[in-house]
Amino acid sequence: MSDLVSTPDPQPDPQPLTPGAELTDGGLGHEMAPAAGARALVRGLLQRCTGDTARVQGDAQLAVTELVANAIVHGGGLTAFSADLDQDDARLRLQVEDASRTTPRTGEPVDPGALGGRGWAIVQKLATTVTVALLPHGKRITATFAL
Repeated sequence: MSDLVSTPDPQPDPQPLTPGAELTDGGLGHEMAPAAGARALVRGLLQRCTGDTARVQGDAQLAVTELVANAIVHGGGLTAFSADLDQDDARLRLQVEDASRTTPRTGEPVDPGALGGRGWAIVQKLATTVTVALLPHGKRITATFAL
């Protein structure tokens, strides 16, 4: 893949979510709880970096919220998530997998009165790179952020 390594254990791909995993709802019964867990993981990774990560912290927090929400609402459910830093702490990588092989819609106008429909454009604007890979069971979206 690349020179990125997962933290704390090296894992090249996101791991499936399992009962009791960090991104489950903890018994709260709230379907968006995985976004909070994902934000906490990103926050923890960036706190370990030297230098000013305030801008990336905000951008990555918003992007991970949008990606996880889109997986839950539009992608048939969140199936895996990972966040990691490269070996030099120069880049943050977020990977979100869902159960749908339908790629996000790009370039379509959004009704100004609509409550949603802007998340994918937000992620594309905030991230340094964004890729979509189709998988046999769905898709993986990878977003990177230069630190």
